[in-house]
Amino acid sequence: MRILKKPHPLAMFCAWFLVVFLVLFPKGGVKLGTLPLTWGYLFMALTAAPLLFIRLLALPLGIPRRVFIVVALLVPMQVLFIYAGYFYGASSLPFAVSTFTGLFPLPWMFLLLYPPFLRYIDGERLSFYLRWCVLLAALWGLFLFVWHPLTGHYVEIPYFTVNAEDYGELEHTKHIARGFFFKLISTYNNGNLYGVATLTMLPLYNVLETVRWRRMTVKLAILLTLSRTVWAGLVIVEALPLVVLFANQIKTFPHVYLRSAFRRILAVAVTVALVFVALTFNAVSSLDFLFDASLGGRSQSLGGLFDAPWIPTQPLTGFLEILYTSVANNFGYVGLISFVLILVSPLLILFVDRTALDSPTRRAALKGLVLYIFLAGADGVFNYIPMMAFYWFIFMIYIYGWPGEQSVVALRRFRLKPPVVTQEALA
Repeated sequence: MRILKKPHPLAMFCAWFLVVFLVLFPKGGVKLGTLPLTWGYLFMALTAAPLLFIRLLALPLGIPRRVFIVVALLVPMQVLFIYAGYFYGASSLPFAVSTFTGLFPLPWMFLLLYPPFLRYIDGERLSFYLRWCVLLAALWGLFLFVWHPLTGHYVEIPYFTVNAEDYGELEHTKHIARGFFFKLISTYNNGNLYGVATLTMLPLYNVLETVRWRRMTVKLAILLTLSRTVWAGLVIVEALPLVVLFANQIKTFPHVYLRSAFRRILAVAVTVALVFVALTFNAVSSLDFLFDASLGGRSQSLGGLFDAPWIPTQPLTGFLEILYTSVANNFGYVGLISFVLILVSPLLILFVDRTALDSPTRRAALKGLVLYIFLAGADGVFNYIPMMAFYWFIFMIYIYGWPGEQSVVALRRFRLKPPVVTQEALA
Protein backbone atom coordinates (compact mmCIF):
# COMPACT_ATOMS: atom_id res chain seq x y z
CA MET A 1 0.00 0.00 0.00
CA ARG A 2 1.32 3.47 -0.88
CA ILE A 3 2.25 5.45 2.22
CA LEU A 4 0.81 8.95 2.00
CA LYS A 5 3.05 11.84 2.97
CA LYS A 6 2.18 15.34 4.07
CA PRO A 7 1.09 17.38 1.02
CA HIS A 8 3.99 19.37 -0.38
CA PRO A 9 3.26 23.00 -1.45
CA LEU A 10 5.31 22.68 -4.65
CA ALA A 11 3.59 19.43 -5.59
CA MET A 12 0.20 21.03 -4.97
CA PHE A 13 1.12 24.05 -7.11
CA CYS A 14 2.16 21.79 -9.98
CA ALA A 15 -1.09 19.84 -9.66
CA TRP A 16 -3.14 23.05 -9.62
CA PHE A 17 -1.33 24.53 -12.60
CA LEU A 18 -1.70 21.40 -14.72
CA VAL A 19 -5.40 20.98 -13.93
CA VAL A 20 -6.12 24.64 -14.71
CA PHE A 21 -4.17 24.74 -17.98
CA LEU A 22 -5.10 21.27 -19.22
CA VAL A 23 -8.77 21.13 -18.21
CA LEU A 24 -9.98 24.73 -18.01
CA PHE A 25 -7.64 26.55 -20.43
CA PRO A 26 -6.20 23.76 -22.60
CA LYS A 27 -5.71 25.98 -25.66
CA GLY A 28 -4.12 28.92 -23.86
CA GLY A 29 -0.69 29.69 -25.24
CA VAL A 30 1.17 30.82 -28.35
CA LYS A 31 2.45 29.26 -31.55
CA LEU A 32 5.95 28.57 -32.78
CA GLY A 33 5.29 28.82 -36.49
CA THR A 34 2.46 26.35 -37.00
CA LEU A 35 3.20 24.41 -33.82
CA PRO A 36 0.89 25.29 -30.89
CA LEU A 37 2.69 25.77 -27.59
CA THR A 38 0.14 25.65 -24.77
CA TRP A 39 0.89 26.57 -21.18
CA GLY A 40 -0.03 23.15 -19.84
CA TYR A 41 2.19 21.21 -22.22
CA LEU A 42 5.00 23.77 -21.85
CA PHE A 43 4.84 23.42 -18.06
CA MET A 44 5.09 19.64 -18.33
CA ALA A 45 8.12 19.97 -20.63
CA LEU A 46 9.92 22.47 -18.38
CA THR A 47 9.33 20.50 -15.17
CA ALA A 48 10.10 17.04 -16.59
CA ALA A 49 13.88 17.23 -16.10
CA PRO A 50 13.88 18.45 -12.46
CA LEU A 51 11.10 16.02 -11.54
CA LEU A 52 13.04 13.18 -13.13
CA PHE A 53 16.13 14.21 -11.14
CA ILE A 54 14.13 14.09 -7.89
CA ARG A 55 12.44 10.87 -8.97
CA LEU A 56 15.73 9.08 -9.54
CA LEU A 57 17.59 10.36 -6.49
CA ALA A 58 15.00 10.73 -3.76
CA LEU A 59 11.99 8.53 -4.52
CA PRO A 60 11.72 4.74 -4.65
CA LEU A 61 11.91 3.17 -8.10
CA GLY A 62 9.45 0.36 -7.41
CA ILE A 63 7.10 -0.08 -10.37
CA PRO A 64 3.91 -2.19 -10.18
CA ARG A 65 3.71 -5.18 -12.50
CA ARG A 66 0.68 -3.71 -14.24
CA VAL A 67 2.81 -0.76 -15.39
CA PHE A 68 5.29 -3.10 -17.05
CA ILE A 69 2.39 -4.58 -19.03
CA VAL A 70 1.34 -1.16 -20.35
CA VAL A 71 4.90 -0.14 -21.18
CA ALA A 72 5.52 -3.44 -22.98
CA LEU A 73 2.37 -2.93 -25.07
CA LEU A 74 3.48 0.63 -25.90
CA VAL A 75 6.84 -0.43 -27.31
CA PRO A 76 5.67 -1.94 -30.66
CA MET A 77 3.85 1.27 -31.62
CA GLN A 78 6.80 3.38 -30.54
CA VAL A 79 9.19 1.26 -32.61
CA LEU A 80 6.98 1.67 -35.68
CA PHE A 81 6.87 5.43 -35.14
CA ILE A 82 10.68 5.60 -34.97
CA TYR A 83 10.94 3.35 -38.04
CA ALA A 84 8.61 5.56 -40.09
CA GLY A 85 10.33 8.75 -38.98
CA TYR A 86 13.81 7.41 -39.71
CA PHE A 87 13.08 6.06 -43.19
CA TYR A 88 10.37 8.43 -44.44
CA GLY A 89 10.57 11.62 -42.37
CA ALA A 90 7.47 13.72 -41.64
CA SER A 91 4.99 15.24 -44.07
CA SER A 92 3.29 17.35 -41.37
CA LEU A 93 5.58 18.46 -38.57
CA PRO A 94 2.86 19.70 -36.14
CA PHE A 95 0.87 16.46 -36.42
CA ALA A 96 4.03 14.34 -36.28
CA VAL A 97 5.08 16.13 -33.08
CA SER A 98 1.57 15.65 -31.67
CA THR A 99 1.65 11.92 -32.44
CA PHE A 100 5.10 11.65 -30.87
CA THR A 101 3.88 13.47 -27.76
CA GLY A 102 0.92 11.12 -27.35
CA LEU A 103 3.06 7.99 -27.76
CA PHE A 104 6.24 8.91 -25.91
CA PRO A 105 6.47 11.79 -23.36
CA LEU A 106 2.89 11.72 -22.06
CA PRO A 107 2.70 7.99 -21.19
CA TRP A 108 6.19 8.09 -19.70
CA MET A 109 5.27 11.10 -17.55
CA PHE A 110 1.92 9.84 -16.31
CA LEU A 111 2.92 6.20 -15.85
CA LEU A 112 6.51 6.47 -14.62
CA LEU A 113 7.43 10.03 -13.67
CA TYR A 114 4.42 11.50 -11.83
CA PRO A 115 3.11 8.54 -9.75
CA PRO A 116 5.73 8.70 -6.93
CA PHE A 117 4.69 12.32 -6.35
CA LEU A 118 1.05 11.35 -5.78
CA ARG A 119 1.87 10.68 -2.13
CA TYR A 120 2.61 14.39 -1.75
CA ILE A 121 -0.74 15.43 -3.27
CA ASP A 122 -3.80 16.22 -1.15
CA GLY A 123 -6.49 14.12 -2.82
CA GLU A 124 -9.38 16.30 -1.64
CA ARG A 125 -7.80 19.48 -2.98
CA LEU A 126 -6.92 17.80 -6.27
CA SER A 127 -10.53 16.63 -6.50
CA PHE A 128 -11.66 20.21 -5.82
CA TYR A 129 -9.40 21.57 -8.59
CA LEU A 130 -10.55 19.00 -11.12
CA ARG A 131 -14.27 19.21 -10.33
CA TRP A 132 -14.39 22.99 -10.57
CA CYS A 133 -12.28 23.20 -13.71
CA VAL A 134 -14.53 20.66 -15.46
CA LEU A 135 -17.61 22.57 -14.29
CA LEU A 136 -16.26 26.01 -15.26
CA ALA A 137 -15.31 24.72 -18.71
CA ALA A 138 -18.89 23.46 -19.12
CA LEU A 139 -20.38 26.75 -17.91
CA TRP A 140 -18.16 28.75 -20.27
CA GLY A 141 -19.22 26.48 -23.11
CA LEU A 142 -22.91 27.00 -22.28
CA PHE A 143 -22.37 30.76 -22.15
CA LEU A 144 -20.72 30.80 -25.58
CA PHE A 145 -23.39 28.48 -26.98
CA VAL A 146 -26.07 31.10 -26.20
CA TRP A 147 -23.91 34.19 -26.71
CA HIS A 148 -22.83 33.43 -30.29
CA PRO A 149 -26.28 33.26 -31.95
CA LEU A 150 -27.32 36.43 -30.10
CA THR A 151 -24.28 38.52 -31.02
CA GLY A 152 -22.71 36.73 -34.00
CA HIS A 153 -19.31 36.41 -32.37
CA TYR A 154 -17.47 34.62 -29.57
CA VAL A 155 -15.95 36.05 -26.43
CA GLU A 156 -12.26 35.20 -26.74
CA ILE A 157 -9.47 35.77 -24.23
CA PRO A 158 -6.12 35.44 -26.01
CA TYR A 159 -3.48 33.36 -24.22
CA PHE A 160 -6.22 31.72 -22.12
CA THR A 161 -9.42 30.60 -23.85
CA VAL A 162 -7.77 30.67 -27.29
CA ASN A 163 -4.24 30.52 -28.58
CA ALA A 164 -2.97 34.05 -29.13
CA GLU A 165 -2.42 33.30 -32.84
CA ASP A 166 -6.00 32.04 -33.27
CA TYR A 167 -7.68 35.11 -31.79
CA GLY A 168 -10.71 36.08 -33.89
CA GLU A 169 -10.50 32.99 -36.09
CA LEU A 170 -12.82 30.53 -34.36
CA GLU A 171 -15.73 30.89 -36.81
CA HIS A 172 -13.43 30.76 -39.83
CA THR A 173 -10.94 28.00 -39.06
CA LYS A 174 -12.97 25.54 -36.96
CA HIS A 175 -15.69 23.23 -38.30
CA ILE A 176 -18.24 24.16 -35.65
CA ALA A 177 -21.26 25.41 -37.62
CA ARG A 178 -24.48 23.47 -36.95
CA GLY A 179 -27.31 25.66 -38.24
CA PHE A 180 -28.57 28.46 -36.01
CA PHE A 181 -26.44 27.30 -33.09
CA PHE A 182 -22.77 26.45 -33.41
CA LYS A 183 -21.26 23.48 -31.62
CA LEU A 184 -20.53 23.99 -27.96
CA ILE A 185 -16.75 24.39 -27.93
CA SER A 186 -15.98 25.84 -24.49
CA THR A 187 -12.28 26.69 -24.14
CA TYR A 188 -11.34 23.70 -26.32
CA ASN A 189 -12.19 25.59 -29.56
CA ASN A 190 -13.60 22.37 -31.04
CA GLY A 191 -16.88 20.64 -30.22
CA ASN A 192 -15.70 17.10 -30.87
CA LEU A 193 -12.51 17.65 -28.87
CA TYR A 194 -14.38 19.07 -25.89
CA GLY A 195 -16.98 16.32 -26.06
CA VAL A 196 -14.61 13.37 -26.43
CA ALA A 197 -12.11 14.63 -23.86
CA THR A 198 -14.80 15.44 -21.28
CA LEU A 199 -16.65 12.18 -21.96
CA THR A 200 -13.48 10.21 -21.27
CA MET A 201 -13.16 12.05 -17.96
CA LEU A 202 -16.88 11.84 -17.18
CA PRO A 203 -17.01 8.51 -15.28
CA LEU A 204 -14.24 9.74 -12.96
CA TYR A 205 -15.87 13.16 -12.64
CA ASN A 206 -19.20 11.53 -11.72
CA VAL A 207 -17.47 9.74 -8.86
CA LEU A 208 -15.65 12.82 -7.62
CA GLU A 209 -18.58 15.25 -7.93
CA THR A 210 -21.29 14.79 -5.31
CA VAL A 211 -23.60 17.65 -6.40
CA ARG A 212 -26.23 16.53 -8.90
CA TRP A 213 -26.77 19.88 -10.69
CA ARG A 214 -23.08 20.14 -11.45
CA ARG A 215 -23.01 16.67 -12.99
CA MET A 216 -26.12 17.52 -15.01
CA THR A 217 -24.55 20.79 -16.19
CA VAL A 218 -21.50 18.98 -17.54
CA LYS A 219 -23.70 16.42 -19.31
CA LEU A 220 -25.78 19.21 -20.83
CA ALA A 221 -22.62 20.85 -22.16
CA ILE A 222 -21.53 17.53 -23.66
CA LEU A 223 -24.95 17.12 -25.27
CA LEU A 224 -24.80 20.59 -26.84
CA THR A 225 -21.57 19.83 -28.68
CA LEU A 226 -24.02 18.70 -31.40
CA SER A 227 -21.61 15.92 -32.32
CA ARG A 228 -22.82 12.47 -33.34
CA THR A 229 -19.69 10.86 -31.93
CA VAL A 230 -20.17 12.58 -28.59
CA TRP A 231 -23.87 11.75 -28.47
CA ALA A 232 -23.13 8.09 -29.10
CA GLY A 233 -20.54 8.21 -26.32
CA LEU A 234 -22.98 9.85 -23.93
CA VAL A 235 -25.56 7.12 -24.62
CA ILE A 236 -22.86 4.50 -24.00
CA VAL A 237 -21.94 6.16 -20.69
CA GLU A 238 -25.56 5.90 -19.57
CA ALA A 239 -26.05 2.41 -21.01
CA LEU A 240 -22.87 0.67 -19.84
CA PRO A 241 -24.08 0.28 -16.24
CA LEU A 242 -27.06 -1.61 -17.64
CA VAL A 243 -24.70 -4.35 -18.80
CA VAL A 244 -23.42 -4.76 -15.24
CA LEU A 245 -26.94 -4.64 -13.82
CA PHE A 246 -28.27 -7.29 -16.18
CA ALA A 247 -25.21 -9.46 -15.52
CA ASN A 248 -26.00 -9.26 -11.82
CA GLN A 249 -29.64 -10.14 -12.54
CA ILE A 250 -28.45 -13.33 -14.20
CA LYS A 251 -26.52 -14.23 -11.05
CA THR A 252 -29.55 -13.65 -8.81
CA PHE A 253 -32.16 -15.22 -11.13
CA PRO A 254 -35.00 -16.09 -10.50
CA HIS A 255 -34.87 -13.12 -8.09
CA VAL A 256 -34.87 -10.05 -10.34
CA TYR A 257 -34.30 -6.49 -9.12
CA LEU A 258 -35.38 -3.98 -11.74
CA ARG A 259 -35.47 -0.71 -9.82
CA SER A 260 -31.87 0.28 -10.63
CA ALA A 261 -32.24 -1.01 -14.19
CA PHE A 262 -35.35 1.12 -14.68
CA ARG A 263 -33.48 4.27 -13.63
CA ARG A 264 -30.69 3.50 -16.07
CA ILE A 265 -33.09 2.76 -18.93
CA LEU A 266 -34.87 6.02 -18.18
CA ALA A 267 -31.54 7.89 -18.26
CA VAL A 268 -30.71 6.39 -21.67
CA ALA A 269 -34.19 7.23 -23.00
CA VAL A 270 -33.95 10.82 -21.75
CA THR A 271 -30.51 11.21 -23.34
CA VAL A 272 -31.76 9.94 -26.71
CA ALA A 273 -34.84 12.19 -26.49
CA LEU A 274 -32.67 15.22 -25.74
CA VAL A 275 -30.54 14.47 -28.80
CA PHE A 276 -33.63 14.67 -31.02
CA VAL A 277 -34.81 17.81 -29.24
CA ALA A 278 -31.43 19.45 -29.85
CA LEU A 279 -31.54 18.56 -33.54
CA THR A 280 -35.12 19.76 -34.00
CA PHE A 281 -34.49 23.00 -32.11
CA ASN A 282 -31.48 23.66 -34.33
CA ALA A 283 -33.53 23.07 -37.51
CA VAL A 284 -31.58 19.97 -38.53
CA SER A 285 -33.21 16.89 -40.04
CA SER A 286 -32.73 14.38 -37.24
CA LEU A 287 -32.63 11.11 -39.14
CA ASP A 288 -30.59 12.45 -42.05
CA PHE A 289 -28.03 13.88 -39.66
CA LEU A 290 -27.81 10.91 -37.32
CA PHE A 291 -27.67 8.30 -40.09
CA ASP A 292 -25.53 10.19 -42.59
CA ALA A 293 -24.22 7.57 -45.04
CA SER A 294 -20.97 9.51 -45.44
CA LEU A 295 -20.40 9.46 -41.66
CA GLY A 296 -19.75 13.18 -41.80
CA GLY A 297 -17.20 12.75 -44.59
CA ARG A 298 -15.38 9.94 -42.78
CA SER A 299 -16.61 7.03 -44.92
CA GLN A 300 -14.04 7.70 -47.63
CA SER A 301 -11.29 6.75 -45.21
CA LEU A 302 -12.80 3.30 -44.54
CA GLY A 303 -11.74 1.95 -47.92
CA GLY A 304 -8.10 2.54 -47.06
CA LEU A 305 -8.39 -0.05 -44.31
CA PHE A 306 -8.43 -2.80 -46.94
CA ASP A 307 -5.48 -1.37 -48.90
CA ALA A 308 -3.14 -0.70 -45.99
CA PRO A 309 0.45 -2.01 -46.01
CA TRP A 310 1.81 -4.31 -43.34
CA ILE A 311 4.37 -1.81 -42.02
CA PRO A 312 4.77 1.98 -42.48
CA THR A 313 5.55 3.09 -46.04
CA GLN A 314 4.95 6.85 -45.80
CA PRO A 315 6.10 9.93 -43.85
CA LEU A 316 4.75 10.67 -40.40
CA THR A 317 1.59 12.71 -40.19
CA GLY A 318 -1.46 12.99 -37.97
CA PHE A 319 -4.43 10.70 -37.50
CA LEU A 320 -7.82 11.33 -39.06
CA GLU A 321 -11.10 11.05 -37.15
CA ILE A 322 -11.51 7.25 -37.30
CA LEU A 323 -8.35 6.23 -35.48
CA TYR A 324 -8.34 2.57 -36.49
CA THR A 325 -8.41 3.17 -40.25
CA SER A 326 -6.01 6.09 -39.96
CA VAL A 327 -3.49 4.08 -37.93
CA ALA A 328 -3.71 1.28 -40.49
CA ASN A 329 -3.10 3.71 -43.35
CA ASN A 330 -0.17 5.41 -41.62
CA PHE A 331 1.48 2.50 -39.83
CA GLY A 332 0.16 -0.60 -41.59
CA TYR A 333 -1.65 -3.60 -40.19
CA VAL A 334 1.15 -4.21 -37.70
CA GLY A 335 0.63 -0.65 -36.49
CA LEU A 336 -3.11 -1.20 -36.19
CA ILE A 337 -2.57 -4.30 -34.06
CA SER A 338 -0.03 -2.44 -31.93
CA PHE A 339 -2.38 0.51 -31.45
CA VAL A 340 -5.32 -1.70 -30.50
CA LEU A 341 -3.11 -3.43 -27.93
CA ILE A 342 -2.48 -0.04 -26.28
CA LEU A 343 -6.20 0.76 -26.12
CA VAL A 344 -7.20 -2.66 -24.74
CA SER A 345 -4.27 -2.83 -22.28
CA PRO A 346 -6.48 -1.63 -19.38
CA LEU A 347 -8.65 -4.71 -19.90
CA LEU A 348 -5.66 -7.02 -20.35
CA ILE A 349 -4.29 -5.84 -17.01
CA LEU A 350 -7.35 -7.30 -15.29
CA PHE A 351 -6.19 -10.81 -16.20
CA VAL A 352 -3.19 -10.43 -13.88
CA ASP A 353 -4.39 -7.77 -11.42
CA ARG A 354 -8.04 -7.19 -10.52
CA THR A 355 -7.41 -4.80 -7.62
CA ALA A 356 -8.71 -1.88 -9.71
CA LEU A 357 -12.22 -3.29 -9.35
CA ASP A 358 -12.05 -2.71 -5.59
CA SER A 359 -11.67 1.06 -5.91
CA PRO A 360 -14.46 3.44 -7.01
CA THR A 361 -12.05 5.89 -8.65
CA ARG A 362 -10.02 3.20 -10.41
CA ARG A 363 -13.19 1.54 -11.70
CA ALA A 364 -14.37 4.91 -12.98
CA ALA A 365 -11.03 5.51 -14.71
CA LEU A 366 -11.33 2.08 -16.34
CA LYS A 367 -14.79 3.01 -17.66
CA GLY A 368 -13.34 6.16 -19.23
CA LEU A 369 -10.54 4.20 -20.92
CA VAL A 370 -12.97 1.59 -22.24
CA LEU A 371 -15.27 4.34 -23.50
CA TYR A 372 -12.39 5.79 -25.51
CA ILE A 373 -12.06 2.46 -27.34
CA PHE A 374 -15.54 3.09 -28.77
CA LEU A 375 -15.01 6.80 -29.38
CA ALA A 376 -11.82 6.10 -31.33
CA GLY A 377 -13.94 4.26 -33.88
CA ALA A 378 -15.66 7.53 -34.82
CA ASP A 379 -13.47 10.45 -33.76
CA GLY A 380 -10.57 9.90 -31.38
CA VAL A 381 -9.15 13.48 -31.66
CA PHE A 382 -5.79 11.86 -30.87
CA ASN A 383 -3.67 14.71 -32.21
CA TYR A 384 -5.50 17.57 -30.51
CA ILE A 385 -4.41 19.07 -27.21
CA PRO A 386 -5.30 18.02 -24.49
CA MET A 387 -6.87 14.67 -25.46
CA MET A 388 -3.86 12.44 -24.82
CA ALA A 389 -3.01 14.29 -21.61
CA PHE A 390 -6.52 13.42 -20.42
CA TYR A 391 -6.14 9.83 -21.56
CA TRP A 392 -2.83 9.16 -19.83
CA PHE A 393 -3.89 11.00 -16.67
CA ILE A 394 -6.94 8.74 -16.44
CA PHE A 395 -4.67 5.77 -17.13
CA MET A 396 -2.46 6.86 -14.20
CA ILE A 397 -5.48 6.96 -11.89
CA TYR A 398 -6.53 3.53 -13.15
CA ILE A 399 -3.09 2.12 -12.37
CA TYR A 400 -2.27 3.90 -9.11
CA GLY A 401 -5.58 5.14 -7.73
CA TRP A 402 -6.59 8.59 -6.53
CA PRO A 403 -4.14 10.13 -4.02
CA GLY A 404 -5.40 9.64 -0.48
CA GLU A 405 -8.43 7.82 -1.84
CA GLN A 406 -9.85 6.91 1.54
CA SER A 407 -10.25 10.59 2.45
CA VAL A 408 -11.47 12.26 -0.74
CA VAL A 409 -14.95 13.77 -0.82
CA ALA A 410 -15.90 11.43 -3.65
CA LEU A 411 -15.93 8.36 -1.47
CA ARG A 412 -18.44 9.88 0.92
CA ARG A 413 -20.93 9.54 -1.90
CA PHE A 414 -20.53 5.78 -1.53
CA ARG A 415 -20.95 6.10 2.25
CA LEU A 416 -17.58 4.48 2.81
CA LYS A 417 -16.12 5.21 6.22
CA PRO A 418 -12.63 4.49 7.55
CA PRO A 419 -12.51 1.44 9.77
CA VAL A 420 -13.07 2.05 13.46
CA VAL A 421 -10.21 0.71 15.56
CA THR A 422 -11.59 -0.63 18.85
CA GLN A 423 -9.78 -1.60 22.01
CA GLU A 424 -10.68 -5.23 21.30
CA ALA A 425 -9.01 -5.00 17.91
CA LEU A 426 -5.85 -3.65 19.49
CA ALA A 427 -5.82 -6.33 22.17
